[in-house]
Amino acid sequence: MKKRTNINLIILLLIILSFISILNYIKSLEIENIENQKVDYNTDDFLFENIYSLDTHYELIWTPSVKDVPKNDFNCHFKELSGNYKNFIYIIISGTIFSLKLSELFTNFSIQETSQKCIPRDIEGVNLTKVERKIFEIVQDFLNSNRVFNNEKAALYVKSRYKINGNLNYNGIRIVIDSLIKKNIIVEGSKFTRKSVLLNSNRNQIFNLIKQNPGVYKNIISKKLKITPYVVNWHLSMLKKFHLIREQNFGNQISYFVFSMSSKNDLIFHTISKDKCRRIIEFLKKNEKGCSKYQIVKVLRMHYNTITKYLNKLEKFNLLIRRKGLNKDYLFLNDANFKKLTTKENN
Repeated sequence: MKKRTNINLIILLLIILSFISILNYIKSLEIENIENQKVDYNTDDFLFENIYSLDTHYELIWTPSVKDVPKNDFNCHFKELSGNYKNFIYIIISGTIFSLKLSELFTNFSIQETSQKCIPRDIEGVNLTKVERKIFEIVQDFLNSNRVFNNEKAALYVKSRYKINGNLNYNGIRIVIDSLIKKNIIVEGSKFTRKSVLLNSNRNQIFNLIKQNPGVYKNIISKKLKITPYVVNWHLSMLKKFHLIREQNFGNQISYFVFSMSSKNDLIFHTISKDKCRRIIEFLKKNEKGCSKYQIVKVLRMHYNTITKYLNKLEKFNLLIRRKGLNKDYLFLNDANFKKLTTKENN
């Protein structure tokens, strides 16, 4: 990288020197023209005679004509004119090269600054090394002009653009790209990346809903976000492809979780994500002083057996506290355990 930078600087310096010499040459031509304008022409250099001719009306008309050719040679004028054109073309070519070189240098500087400032250290929970972040940024440029990601084509593109660390050859770039594929930052055959896949508003809403409500299933997602099940299924498949979410099958229902979330509490979250269980939990939260099972049945208008089933599950998960009274049991939400469970997974 340093060697290439030095060569670029030398080329730029030579172009600048050439440009300065061109400016000096133009200035000398201007001075020469000014001096030539001050010289008086000798009338002896040009000889004229009076020539009389007749027009159609037979009137005499005086017409000046050149008797002798000026002493200056036509060849000299032609050589001077052609020389000026050559100088003019030389100026245009040199100026174009100079402008392109400056543009290339400023572009490279802006790319490096953008890469250093805008690329996050991690993308949705996946940490990237410094080299991975910089190459990933170039891969994103590749995907902007290509329909899908191709490993070999992307590596060649990165090799042509990569000016950050010169010790990485084509094989080194392939190793870094393979690492990005293993981390599901980019996926073979897809135009999206782990970063850009969430730019879609519906997909982003689905991901955030799963993040906030682990264990939620497809019908609930469709109902809450008012998106058709077919569209929800498409977005879920995209999120799974980049390992942003994962699914777990419980009987006839499939629950969805953020991929980075531990699977040991999947059954708990699958249970408390159900609408009826969620309503029971909210009711217990509001009644901090305790309530009876009959009160829950009456207020929520659920079947007694349904209430019993979910209360037993909450107790099994250590999320329910029972305290015996004189004639009935008082139920409390184990708020400390519930907060600990939800806070830990959301973070």
